Amino acid sequence: MAIKPYTKIIENIEKHSNIFIFHHIRPDGDCLGAQQGLGFAILKRFPKKRVFFVGDNENIFSFLNFHFDNVNLIKDVFFENSLAITVDTADIKRIQNLDFFLNSNFKTRVKIDHHPDILESIYNEKWIDPTFSATSEMIGFLLKEENWEIDEEISQFIYLGILTDSGRFSFSSTSSRTFAVASFLLKANFNFTKLNWFLSKKSEEEVAFYAYVLANYKKKNKVLWYFVSKEQQNMFKLRQDQFSAVNVLANIGDARIWLFLIENDNEIRVRIRSNGPIINKIAREYGGGGHNHAAGINLVKMGKIWETINEIIEKLINLVKEFEKNEEKVQNEQN
Repeated sequence: MAIKPYTKIIENIEKHSNIFIFHHIRPDGDCLGAQQGLGFAILKRFPKKRVFFVGDNENIFSFLNFHFDNVNLIKDVFFENSLAITVDTADIKRIQNLDFFLNSNFKTRVKIDHHPDILESIYNEKWIDPTFSATSEMIGFLLKEENWEIDEEISQFIYLGILTDSGRFSFSSTSSRTFAVASFLLKANFNFTKLNWFLSKKSEEEVAFYAYVLANYKKKNKVLWYFVSKEQQNMFKLRQDQFSAVNVLANIGDARIWLFLIENDNEIRVRIRSNGPIINKIAREYGGGGHNHAAGINLVKMGKIWETINEIIEKLINLVKEFEKNEEKVQNEQN
């Protein structure tokens, strides 16, 4: 019998008494949904275990009932026979509460993620599978396949992660498996229409920012971009995640790639999206990474940073040209 890809994950959950679950910095729906959904599912199946939720939702999705533990109040006894799980975190440097993750006396560390694997020796076990639309889908798949009991809260958290990371089932990472997991979650009868309403809701301040972006974005060939300066962030007074809304520029006209350049104190975050060309290979050239059609780079604000940004944009333009040339070649061969 073939070993299931998550078998070692379940074995580690079963043999550890104290389980700590971590998410990544600048949290999103997937890392939060995976963390909370997995944690509460473990508590439901193994009520005698202790689960600690490490991190903070940073005021996003505040309509949900997130639970987080104060790491400063966790007693040493809970590190005995302890398991640390990171979810949706490709690079160890992106773990929120990284010092706690590294310095605490965890017996075992495991990783669950849908990003391409990075070789990191700190983990004892990994379950990595980029064919899933979201890490939350991986968690939902495990619960479905193993017949774990779920409830409305668990289902809602996991559904949040799938919905947000799949672009509401519109990205190419969405598969029949994604819908099968979603169908399994919906059987718990949580209010998915209310969840959709909360996710769709926009403040007037957000709309004003989006309007400003749409009136002022730059375009060259089939690449769109917009620079979100500190000055604009102070002007619109939104949360940091709201300034990261790169998909405001999605699929405008003939564009194939769009990106946001978000200025922080010491860096510029580059969020890149695509409706065809594979962009993560360019992101990796500059120390970033991500998925084929959703990637990012953090550029330190020093030296000739704008030359680097212009270089990235030119590479993306050439990537589109190469992609469309190959696309046309395939179409001609099929005809």
